[in-house]
Amino acid sequence: MARNVPLAGAAVGLVLLIGGVYGMSSLSTMSWGVPVFIIGLFLLITGVIVFTTGLAGGEGASTGVLGRMKDFMGTGNQELIGSGVPSRALITAMRDTGTTVNDQVVVAFDLQVQPAGAAPYPVSHRQILPRLLMGAVLPGRVVQIWTDPANPQRLAIDWSALPAQNT
Repeated sequence: MARNVPLAGAAVGLVLLIGGVYGMSSLSTMSWGVPVFIIGLFLLITGVIVFTTGLAGGEGASTGVLGRMKDFMGTGNQELIGSGVPSRALITAMRDTGTTVNDQVVVAFDLQVQPAGAAPYPVSHRQILPRLLMGAVLPGRVVQIWTDPANPQRLAIDWSALPAQNT
């Protein structure tokens, strides 16, 4: 329901915008056309921004069109670092996605998450790989990760801790 509010606001804004253009087309109706146009423009822009960024009630996970795009490109989940559940993960496979963000490569990782006191489980994850770590991050290495306590499949690799050999 909350996701429909920004769309409804944008639709009302578009209608008012069109009405304002009509109102400004004549000197006799210009007095109401300009304010209606301005209000419509404001509602349309606000509704589109709220819908695409997911500012209307996201609960931790990235929402909205831009939020989902961040997850796909490997730039989401960074809020988990330091606030999620710390763990380690074994890199079982990795491949280039063909995507770059600010000239940094987005890599698809197959990980075997090894939570403390629980059974390991597999996760497929996309994240930017810093250029300085390209030679150090290979299958068979163990990386520090932070997982979402509500959804263990959602994680972020912490590149501030260097990858280690699997022991």
